[in-house]
Amino acid sequence: MSDTDGRMQPEPADDWPEGPLSEADARDLLFDREAAVAVWVLDHDDATRTALLGPNPPEDAVLDVVVETADGFEMYSYTHHDTATQWVTYGTEEKGTDEGATMRDTLASYRLLTGDSDLE
Repeated sequence: MSDTDGRMQPEPADDWPEGPLSEADARDLLFDREAAVAVWVLDHDDATRTALLGPNPPEDAVLDVVVETADGFEMYSYTHHDTATQWVTYGTEEKGTDEGATMRDTLASYRLLTGDSDLE
């Protein structure tokens, strides 16, 4: 899943819904995944939600999610990929590595939706 320069390349996320998550759906990821300790979301502006979802998108539409586990961060995005708008995964970045440190910086722009993160 890594490019030649080390960046994670998206792949379709299996078993994810066909549309965006609501905040309640994203919150449920904490309980649906045994290893999850926290769920982070990125709050998008109306223009971004409209570009992906069309006119009058739900205000609570979740398009970017990071599921934090004890060992790492799993990143997912609802985005244009290949020929469809779909959920993709960027894989897992392990805590305690350079990639995990980069994810910690990335999460500064995310909001902790639920759970107990060791970053808080």
